[in-house]
Amino acid sequence: TLSWTASDADNDALTYDVYFDTSSNPTTKVSENQTGTNFTASSLTAASTYYFKVVVKDDNGGTTIGQVWSFKTK
Repeated sequence: TLSWTASDADNDALTYDVYFDTSSNPTTKVSENQTGTNFTASSLTAASTYYFKVVVKDDNGGTTIGQVWSFKTK
């Protein structure tokens, strides 16, 4: 399970788009406009590196692209 935190200076409601794949610049959107701050990845391949990033959006049109995170499976 991937998890993150985010906050908004104006306390606007936030939604999240999650990008997850084996590219170091993940472009596969696996979740869109979700309100929770976690995502459960499934069907992972052994001995692989996975990358994910979260795009945070507020209800006033503000968008922030988070950094890319990675992890390796055994």
